[in-house]
Amino acid sequence: MLVLVTVSTSTQHPAPSTTTRFLVLAAIAVVALGVLYFVRPTSPGLSVPEQVRALAEWTVGRFDVTAVLAATTALAVVSMVRGLPYGIGAILLLGMGANLTNAAFGSWLPDVPQDLLPSGHVAAATALYCSAILISAPQWRPVVAGLGFVGVAAIGASALAAELSGLFGVIAGILITLVWACAAAILMARSPIAAKREELRPDTAAIAFSRHRSIRL
Repeated sequence: MLVLVTVSTSTQHPAPSTTTRFLVLAAIAVVALGVLYFVRPTSPGLSVPEQVRALAEWTVGRFDVTAVLAATTALAVVSMVRGLPYGIGAILLLGMGANLTNAAFGSWLPDVPQDLLPSGHVAAATALYCSAILISAPQWRPVVAGLGFVGVAAIGASALAAELSGLFGVIAGILITLVWACAAAILMARSPIAAKREELRPDTAAIAFSRHRSIRL
């Protein structure tokens, strides 16, 4: 027997468990940041060949403000094309929040060693990575996740090799971005499309979007 199940439009919020998961993840990242700056470990020294250092400096140099703005604009266009009404807001929240918080840490913690300050390059790269995952189509998300991970790893390794940041500074940049990524994911989860998906399939992450459709059981 064929039963047609239609989706109610009355629910406009995600299942509470979805928001709770992101809040817990954000809290873990905040606690990890607090521990990191309370302990203030010393980043291990890194000795690299001159050729590798030159390549690292070239890589980091290409990842400047212009490149970040261009990538952010491209993600916003993709969000509009995919019809994700909350996508642009999530991208701006994540990008601006992560980068501004990262920049503010130098003023908030003036006595912290330079190599322990969060890496701006890593924070920006991670913010773009998370934004791309948030707005990507489900079938492309594994590809986006894989390529994005390689990109973030390359920027992080380049920042270390060029001695622009220490190991724990790279970790701090990722943790800061993770907090804002959780906030952006909660915002995305409150879009009507995600709410309907959660209502039908609560075991599916709310940030995985699908078009309006009927479900055949």
